[in-house]
Amino acid sequence: MKGYAILLIIVICWTFLCGCVTLPTGQTQITTTPQITTIVTTGPVAFVILKARAFDPSTLPIKAGTTVIWTNEDTMLHHVVHLPEVNQAKLFDSGPLSPGESFSYTFREKGLYKYADPQIGGGQSQPPRIIVE
Repeated sequence: MKGYAILLIIVICWTFLCGCVTLPTGQTQITTTPQITTIVTTGPVAFVILKARAFDPSTLPIKAGTTVIWTNEDTMLHHVVHLPEVNQAKLFDSGPLSPGESFSYTFREKGLYKYADPQIGGGQSQPPRIIVE
């Protein structure tokens, strides 16, 4: 019986010591938490879905000040890249969007804005477009 008591004390001490581990000097413990990104807009919003290697809708008329949110509902990575006219600067490039990720851009000036995904025909004859009225 005395042997069980000693064994129990050793197990308790060992458990306590295992829980009290410190890192060597100069090292820090890094914990990661998932990042949740929320798109917050203050004006009107319009949505474009990327699915089946296409944009839906492919033509979107909106008013100036509208934020367009593209969401990748496909099974592959996509990009949303502005295709500027000769007299325009490149306004947006989403970078890679994994399935389920979104990208937004607020259109402040009237005009025609063509865009595409270079992976699915960035130079196609009729690229998708935003028409800002």
